[in-house]
Amino acid sequence: MIKRKTWTLTEPWQNTSAGEAFSSFDKVFALSGTPVSQDKVSLVFCVCIDGQRYYVKQYHSTRGIRSWFGLSRIRQEARNQLWFSRIGLPAAQVVAYGEEHILSRTFRGGLITASIDDTRDLAWMATNQPDLFKSRPWVNQVISQVAEITRTLHQHRFCHNDLKWRNLLVSQQLESPKVYLIDCPVGQRFFGPFFGSRIIKDLACLDKVGRRALSRTQRLRFYKEYRQCKVLSGKDREIITKVLVYFKGRD
Repeated sequence: MIKRKTWTLTEPWQNTSAGEAFSSFDKVFALSGTPVSQDKVSLVFCVCIDGQRYYVKQYHSTRGIRSWFGLSRIRQEARNQLWFSRIGLPAAQVVAYGEEHILSRTFRGGLITASIDDTRDLAWMATNQPDLFKSRPWVNQVISQVAEITRTLHQHRFCHNDLKWRNLLVSQQLESPKVYLIDCPVGQRFFGPFFGSRIIKDLACLDKVGRRALSRTQRLRFYKEYRQCKVLSGKDREIITKVLVYFKGRD
């Protein structure tokens, strides 16, 4: 069968050493580096070029109806990360991305993002740097930024669908931490009744670790900043109740 390949190198990396290394689908799938994660369908590893680290995600196979119709996971993730940057959300920068097709099916895909140096994901920090969560100034800054990111997504009728602490990077500048959004292959815009249920899912994903790492007062602070309110309404209480029971029986 005839294979068709598409590849896009984003403008900031054109005419650079990194751009040359990531200039084609075949070059990217010939790369190797320091392993980061691996599952049945994908491999993520890190490479360093001119002192800058890059994360290379290779999808070696695809599953489900989306591989035949609509957007593949790799294209959806690239599109989402590019969109985050366009609307001003702090997010991992996309360097290059592309796919290999057989007929109408996406068979393989690749995505390269620039590393955000000196960061850790928020879930890792909750486990390995618990003393940070005792610092009120640090926690308040992180809560405010996560609330703003979540609110901005939802104002655009976009839901992340996997808005867990592991998908939020936080810089290690303790006096002025910066939060970044990463890994969003299943996020999309929603309309109608599905939008409300997906909002609950996003908030519940954040609260899943939040209920263990934050106090009730801090969790309430997050919600009020997310909703930009000082007093909870009846609708707010209804949303909070749904968030609290969302993962009941699923943990």
